[in-house]
Amino acid sequence: MNRLEDFAHIFAGVEPFCGEVPEGYIVDFMGILTDARFREMFGVNPANVRGGQVRTELPRLNGKENGEDFIERANWFAAARAARERFVMITLGACYGAQAVGSARALQLVNPMPYKLVAVEGDPENCQWIVRHMRDNGIDPDRQWLVEAAISDHNAPVLFPVGSPGTGAQNCVATNEDVSREVYADELIGSGRAEEALRSLLVNNSTGITKDLVPGRNFSAEIKFVSAVTLKDILGPFDLVDYLESDIQQSEILVFPPFMDVLKRKVRRVHIGTHGRDVHRVLHDMFRRQGWEMVFSYEPNAEHDSALGQFTTNDGLLTVRNPDLS
Repeated sequence: MNRLEDFAHIFAGVEPFCGEVPEGYIVDFMGILTDARFREMFGVNPANVRGGQVRTELPRLNGKENGEDFIERANWFAAARAARERFVMITLGACYGAQAVGSARALQLVNPMPYKLVAVEGDPENCQWIVRHMRDNGIDPDRQWLVEAAISDHNAPVLFPVGSPGTGAQNCVATNEDVSREVYADELIGSGRAEEALRSLLVNNSTGITKDLVPGRNFSAEIKFVSAVTLKDILGPFDLVDYLESDIQQSEILVFPPFMDVLKRKVRRVHIGTHGRDVHRVLHDMFRRQGWEMVFSYEPNAEHDSALGQFTTNDGLLTVRNPDLS
């Protein structure tokens, strides 16, 4: 586990992108174009992204900031190289589709074959951005499976924060638990807005309540009812999934445990961004007990040493491989 040295040459044979980039777009080492507006929430000013001639470099662990990025990209290439005949990739909490597009481009570069991308995302504007991001990078979204829904452990509609696209900060844990629903009810009744809220719920599926997704960052979202799907629903149409990626802001502790059996039957490789050390440890132990090969397990909010250098994590990083489907 955590043998990053085994991935030192995972990008071998890839020529870093060098060329002209349109105004308003950021480019990575594979030539993936990202609309700068998708990164505005994190301090990118689209007006200052002028495009022009750009030379890139292969990813490497060269400091404390980019461990998560390196490991995500290493997983794209490891999954792509292991694929046979047809590649299926699923991303949960897809945001604007970076993981799906990155996986598809890695496949095109090192092991070209037909593919199906599945993106599950609960925020409607993020779903529109997925379509744009795919089209900007030569992927036909109509040939993929884009699921506008929250991912949960059941199919009942969930209270979900809608808004602040691009932040990737939404989940249906904090907003949908019983205690939160009680708080919302007390807030609406106490403020004299019960009649207004009832109308909003029946007409717009919305509580009318707004919350800051990340305290102090002004990432505002409206608490609304949205449809929910389960991991079993998403895996159902497929006999084999090459790579499943998840970044669902602690909802992973709801989403994965009930469906470990179907994961073991169908999925070759799983990568989960974990949120909270307790969540990370529970999921780590669960996959280990089920006989998965532990590839990476780095707890969140920590510093880590590796053969390739030191790095920090914000989200935890849990990558597992299914030895039954090698």
